[in-house]
Amino acid sequence: MLTCKKHTGAIAGHDHVMNVSAQLARNSGLRVRINRKVSTTAADSNKQGDVQAMEFGIPGYDDLVWDVSLVSDRLDSSTQRGLNGKLQFGDYLNARARRKIGKFRREYAAKNIAFAPAILSVACKIHPEFLRILWVMVDMQTVKHFNLVGDEEDIGNERFKWSRTSTFSYNRNAIGLAVAYVSAIRTHLSVHGTAYSMSAASVRPRSAADCLICSAADISHPHQQGNPRANSSAVSGPVRSDISQWSWCRCSWRGW
Repeated sequence: MLTCKKHTGAIAGHDHVMNVSAQLARNSGLRVRINRKVSTTAADSNKQGDVQAMEFGIPGYDDLVWDVSLVSDRLDSSTQRGLNGKLQFGDYLNARARRKIGKFRREYAAKNIAFAPAILSVACKIHPEFLRILWVMVDMQTVKHFNLVGDEEDIGNERFKWSRTSTFSYNRNAIGLAVAYVSAIRTHLSVHGTAYSMSAASVRPRSAADCLICSAADISHPHQQGNPRANSSAVSGPVRSDISQWSWCRCSWRGW
């Protein structure tokens, strides 16, 4: 029963991470399509990613599509007796990313759409390609905030960098909370029976999913008084792509 996607939280969990990542993109000022509204690949294959960020700004491409995939940090389908349940020590994030890239990237490129795998482990290890996308969106979000409050002259200085670093940590933690929620609901035999009961006729209770999405929506950029430190995320070795090269060029001129 726990391996059945219909009766456990596998699909609901995937969609939750998809919605949180889409909300972070909206906070950056991007127009976003999700799920069935995402552009498909060529008609003969008709494949579809999870989130489409319109006019993302990658040279040579119109939009960016990413596809969310969650990977277990433990072996769960080994044919060798005694290995199931043991920690994986191989490059399992990159292995999943290569499969996603092989499935989507070339066919989306034919339509001038860039593709990136959004690979996460249940221990919240983040694949480098998705980590770069989060960083670029935070850069967009911080620039947008400084422009809105009339501090354009501070873009690129130390105050801007600390604000960007703080928001990056916040956004990455929002993804971490989403993954934690996913890991929890996968243990339910049926997520259809886990809704909260109504406490009053006029009050709609908020689920954990609603709280996480709303917390992502409330991300702001307060003036930084201290010097927050950007924690490094546990990631596997990079899968090189034009997206990684572009993201480096976009952010390096302001300083990391």
